[in-house]
Amino acid sequence: MADSVTALSHYLIRQFGSLDKAEYEIVRNSILKNLLAYGAMTSDQLGSMVKNHLKHKLHGSFESFYETVRRDLEARGEIRVDRNTDIELIEIVA
Repeated sequence: MADSVTALSHYLIRQFGSLDKAEYEIVRNSILKNLLAYGAMTSDQLGSMVKNHLKHKLHGSFESFYETVRRDLEARGEIRVDRNTDIELIEIVA
């Protein structure tokens, strides 16, 4: 269990239960680094940047893993999705 991360949101727990800790940290770090470097962006923009950054580093479905980590970071309060705009923007919580 030391090598896994339990997702906070109930949706994530139902869907994935626990994630490989090393892969979780790789995706988490890439999400946060991209948001720090480029500022707020849409989920599709961020997903494309993270996917490009992590070529050949993950096993399995990137899209579902990215979405899981992104939702978990939102549930943990590390990032925020601004749903008050026409296009939902993701940003780091200051």
